[in-house]
Amino acid sequence: MRENKICQALLFLALGFLEFITIELFFNRNIIDLGVALILKNVLLYWVINLVLVSLLHRMKPAMLISTILVLVLGIANYLVQMFRGYGIVFMDFYAIRTVATVMGHYSVEVHPCMIAGIATGILSIVACFLFPVKSGRYLQKKSILVSFAGLALSALFFVWINTSSTFFRDVSELTWDHQIGIHDYGYALYFAANTGSAKISVPQGYSPKRAEEILSRYADAENGGYGKTEDAETEGEGNLENRDAGPNLIMIMNESFADLRVLGEDFHSSQNAMPFYDSLTKNTIKGYAEASVYGGYTANSEFEFLTGCTKAFLPGNPYLQYMTEELPSLITTVKAQDGYEDAIAMHPYNPSGYNRNRVYPLFSFDCFISLEDFRQPELLRGYVSDAEDYRQICRQYEEKSPGTKLCLFNVTMQNHNPYTADWTSDDPVKVSDQLGDSSVNQYLSLVKKSDDALRELIWYFSKVSEPTLILLFGDHQPHLPDRFYGRVMDKFPTQFEEEDVMKEHLVPFMIWANYDIPEQTVEVSSLNYLSGLLLQTAGLQTTHYQRFLQDMERYLPSVSASGYYDAQGTLGNVQQPEGDAEKWLEEYEIVQYYYLFDSKNRQEKYFTIP
Repeated sequence: MRENKICQALLFLALGFLEFITIELFFNRNIIDLGVALILKNVLLYWVINLVLVSLLHRMKPAMLISTILVLVLGIANYLVQMFRGYGIVFMDFYAIRTVATVMGHYSVEVHPCMIAGIATGILSIVACFLFPVKSGRYLQKKSILVSFAGLALSALFFVWINTSSTFFRDVSELTWDHQIGIHDYGYALYFAANTGSAKISVPQGYSPKRAEEILSRYADAENGGYGKTEDAETEGEGNLENRDAGPNLIMIMNESFADLRVLGEDFHSSQNAMPFYDSLTKNTIKGYAEASVYGGYTANSEFEFLTGCTKAFLPGNPYLQYMTEELPSLITTVKAQDGYEDAIAMHPYNPSGYNRNRVYPLFSFDCFISLEDFRQPELLRGYVSDAEDYRQICRQYEEKSPGTKLCLFNVTMQNHNPYTADWTSDDPVKVSDQLGDSSVNQYLSLVKKSDDALRELIWYFSKVSEPTLILLFGDHQPHLPDRFYGRVMDKFPTQFEEEDVMKEHLVPFMIWANYDIPEQTVEVSSLNYLSGLLLQTAGLQTTHYQRFLQDMERYLPSVSASGYYDAQGTLGNVQQPEGDAEKWLEEYEIVQYYYLFDSKNRQEKYFTIP
C-alpha cells in the first residue's frame, strides 16, 4: 500500500515535468538553456496547479487527465498565436478572445517539428495518466476531505507567498518590453504567472489628487511649455495661421502594420522602394519615426496611446477591454470643443466589436462609427478592405459633411493585417533577396507599396480641395515576420535582441501633411503618445493643461513607450529604472496618468478639457 502511494506521488511529479516539457516544445525551446533554478520554478507552478485539481476532485486519474489535456490544448493555442504574432498567450489576451478569434480565421497552419514533438509529448502525458489506479470508495470520505483541505491550504500559502515576496519572480516581473524574450528566457509558465501579477494597476508612489493637480496647474497659461520646435519654425507656423481661419479639416489615419523596415539595419535591401511617394513628401510635411509600445498586434493599444496621450509604460493589459468603462476626455474632446468641429467620425473597415471599439469610441466623444458593415461591395485585398477603398470612404465623408463644418475623422485601416501567407500576388511586387526573407516578407512589402499608392491618391485628392486640410498618418506597430528575416537583417534572432534592437523593432513612421503652408520638419524619434500634441500644435488648435504637460515633457524625453525612453541627448533608458531628469518626468507622468484614467471621482475636468 505504501509503495503504491509512493509510485503515485512519483508519477504525479513526473507528469508535472512532462507538462512543462510539452509547453516548452511548442515554443521550440531547449529547456536545458533555462538552467536548474528556472526549470524548477516552472515545474513547481505545474505541480501546484495539479495539486489544486487533485484536492478538488479527490482523485488522481481524472484530475491529471484534465490537467494534461488542458496543457496540450494550451500548447497548441500558443503555437498558433505565436505564428501570427511572434509570441505566445499572455494574461491580457484573455480580455481579447473574441477579437483574436475573428482574426485567426484568416490564418493557415504551418506544421513544424516542434509542434509534432509537443503534441507527441502531450499525448504521452495523457496516456501516462491511466497508470493511476481507479480509486474506490465514497467521494466525501472524512480522510479525503482532510487531505483535500490540506492540499488547498498548501496551494493557497504558495500563491500568497509568490504574490507577497519578490523571491520567486525576482528579475522576471520587471520584464515588460518584449513578451517573446520573456517567454524564451524564463519559461512559459513562470513568465505567464509574472505577467499576470503585472496586469494589476497600482497607485503610483507619492500619488494624491492634490499632487496631480499641482503638476497640471503649472500649465494653466496656454503659452507655458511648448513643443520644443526651433524658433524659426514656430515663427513661420504662426505667420501662416494668420492667413486662414484656425482649425483645418483633420484626418487622422492609423495604418495597420505600416512600417519602414529600413530602420532595422543597413543590411535590408529590396528590389524597389516600398514607399516611394511617402519618401517624396517634403513640402508642407512633418515626418519622422515614433516608438510604438506593441509589436505584431494589439492595435487598439496604439490608438489608445494616440487618442489619450497615455503611455503603456505604466499600463499593463489592454485599456479598451479592461479600463474603458466611462466617458474620458481625449484628443477628440479637445478638437470638438473648438469652432467648426461639430461631429467626430471613427472609421475601421472591420468588425465593430473588435477590441470593444463600438463601446469605447462613444466614450471618447466620437459621434459616428463607420465599420465594415457600412462599406458596400468594397475592394478587398486578401479578404480585407483595401487602403484605396478605405481612403475613398474618407473622401466621401468629406464631400458629405455639412457646409460650414470641419471634418474630424480618425481612421484605423485593415489592409496590411497579418498573416502574410495568403494566395495573393501584387501587380507591382516588392521583393527582398533570397538571403533576407521569404514570400511572407515579400507579400508584406508589396502591401506597403499598395498603401503608398493609396496615400498618393488621397494626398492628390485633398491637394485639390479649397478647405485647409491636415492629414496625419502613422503605423500602429511593425509586422510580425519570420525570425530568420531578423536573423539575416540584424545578425541576431529576436530572442537574442538587446533593448536597442527591441526599440528598432517598435519604430513606426509618421507624417503630417497639409494642403496649405506649414513649417517642414523632420522628427528623429518620438512616441505615439506625443503625436496628438504635434497634430494640435501644427493645426493651431488650443490645448488642455494635460496636453501642454505632455508637450513640455517631450522636450526632455522625446520618446516614452513600454519598450523604453529616449532623453533629449538620445540616450536610451529603462522606464522602470529611469536616471537623471527622466526620473522626475516619469514620476510626474505616472501620477498625472493615474489621476486621468483611474481617479474620476477626484479628477477635475478643467485640466483635460477646453473651457
